[in-house]
Amino acid sequence: MKKSILLLLLASVTSCQKEVSASFDINIESVDESDKRFYNLSEIKILKNNKVFKILKTDKYAFSLNQRIKIDSIEEGKYTFVYTNLFGDKMKEEQVVDEAKNYRVSINPDKSIKKIANLAFESLRDSKVKLIYNSNGCFHHNSDSVILENIGDDYFVRRGQRSKKLDKDELAYFISIENRIRQVPQDGGCTTSDRYVFENRGKADTIIDGTCNFHLYNKISNYLKKNNL
Repeated sequence: MKKSILLLLLASVTSCQKEVSASFDINIESVDESDKRFYNLSEIKILKNNKVFKILKTDKYAFSLNQRIKIDSIEEGKYTFVYTNLFGDKMKEEQVVDEAKNYRVSINPDKSIKKIANLAFESLRDSKVKLIYNSNGCFHHNSDSVILENIGDDYFVRRGQRSKKLDKDELAYFISIENRIRQVPQDGGCTTSDRYVFENRGKADTIIDGTCNFHLYNKISNYLKKNNL
């Protein structure tokens, strides 16, 4: 009798569980929506409920995983996507699957999780900071500059004769860019070298990116162009 009741209870619990067959649309992309550049990534480990579900790795002749990866027949559960970003930090993106649908997963190799203290753009107090940035390679030499200024409660970006008042999101973007610039590894080795000089209160601070991985020069240029500066 007890055995029959137990079997009935198990059948009841099983029948109440949702059967989900979803899919993942994994996109390896920049944290900046305007940056459509391809970023190399050699491995993504996928955990399901904290246990290894699948490991995506490049084969011996490939430099990177495909920019877009589709995985079907995904069951209900909590999935964690683990990878190493360009700064050398372990990243984790979580996705709970509870519906039979396609889940878009964004993997951002250029995303930073560390926060550098005393950033120049973040420490503006009735002052200004000039960022001079240039990119030099075998077939190009590009240079530009931008100034961020604080006056009272307002922040402005100036480029040449053009000026614009910044809102909170725009100021946060420049702070985020500086934060990433200051974390660029100094191992280098690329034929293209990007240089960033922060001039603040009579002092100059220089960071050189010789990795060819971050493309922060282009990110800044594209952002200014997008905002008509």
